[in-house]
Amino acid sequence: MSATDATGSGSVATESSWVPLFRLASVTAVAVVCLIPLQALVFLLSPPPQTVLGYFDLFQRNPFLGLVDLDLLLIVDYLAMIPLYLSLYVLVGRRSNTLALLGLVLGLFSLLLFLVSREATFSMWMLSSQYASAAEPQRAALVASGQVLLTMYNGGTFGLSYVLGAVSTMLFSVPLWRYEILGRAVGVVGVITAVTMLVPPNTGPVGLVLAMLSLIPTAVWLILLARRLKRAAA
Repeated sequence: MSATDATGSGSVATESSWVPLFRLASVTAVAVVCLIPLQALVFLLSPPPQTVLGYFDLFQRNPFLGLVDLDLLLIVDYLAMIPLYLSLYVLVGRRSNTLALLGLVLGLFSLLLFLVSREATFSMWMLSSQYASAAEPQRAALVASGQVLLTMYNGGTFGLSYVLGAVSTMLFSVPLWRYEILGRAVGVVGVITAVTMLVPPNTGPVGLVLAMLSLIPTAVWLILLARRLKRAAA
């Protein structure tokens, strides 16, 4: 099946020029699916510390686990989503350019805000090393710096990033469903995924439960997208 047949519109030459992007997006979608259960497993088996000193101690004992508890794998996930956002923009834009453009802008802005909110991922490791060798008067300042990082980590920037990601998914999924781009199932599951992501996990127990539940439709959506994009690139 050609890329033109898969999308239902556009010239062969134009679609063929996007084949490498579709292939890359298919691979990265599978990679994200593989990382999702791994991140969830780490969260369940090694719940993140609740205090700055807890993180300092964790980084001293196991730096890699400290990075993972501060969303190292999610950072990789978000970066891996870039080819997928671009591919969806190309495909959806042929039927609904406005929604495709809004979906792309909000998706990339969501990524940027997430990276900003994850300043603690590596900075907490650095503060932990400084804390271990610092004199007692300096340690209070280092703990205060760590608290600022945790506040940003759990704060409004992350919440806004999460909601914008949900809106972006919805903007892409509605035309995917309506015009049956890549098959209707992709759009339907995408809408379900977006709805379950409208409540950020940092809003309390309800948000955390919904965030965990959203991983199921998210994984299904990414698998469907990976298969359809691979077919479109064939």
